[in-house]
Amino acid sequence: MKSPAIMLALVSVAVITAGCGSSPTAPAAGATEIVVTGPQVLRIVPQSSCTQLGQGVIPLVYTRVNVTRSANEWIAAASSAAAGDIQVHFHQSGASVISGSIPVLGTAAGTAVHMPELFPGAAFELRATFGETASLNGVAFVAGAFGATTAGLDGSGSGSFTLTDPTGKACTGTTFSWSIFPVS
Repeated sequence: MKSPAIMLALVSVAVITAGCGSSPTAPAAGATEIVVTGPQVLRIVPQSSCTQLGQGVIPLVYTRVNVTRSANEWIAAASSAAAGDIQVHFHQSGASVISGSIPVLGTAAGTAVHMPELFPGAAFELRATFGETASLNGVAFVAGAFGATTAGLDGSGSGSFTLTDPTGKACTGTTFSWSIFPVS
């Protein structure tokens, strides 16, 4: 994956050029080849300070989801009870501006449970729970687009969420970054 700052800039360009408030329509020709279905990883990272968590807990969640296509949208749902009950729904929100990519809008709801084996670093337990449905915007891209080595999705979201560690320590926020990418 590219650095978060580069991906956020690319997402911003795609969203701005796609317009506002579009509703799900049939994906454009080629869009179904851009969004990869099957086992994936969902990453959620708060965009505000989160220092209330226990020592050694990093404020981010990596969890397993399974991406499927249903009518005019894609759904990334927790792959097992161990991953939580998170559901991310997204759809193409405009025409492709950059070859190999499409802008997307969507929602996230439920709880995502961090799976330490997916994050190369210290093992910790954490869960992200959305108090209400969060709004998402972003971009789906193929491998090679924007210099990415794999296909994926990247964007930003807004909506109330709480990160909670096993001791009950928690922090809350309303803005976050999100990504969906293949399991390595």
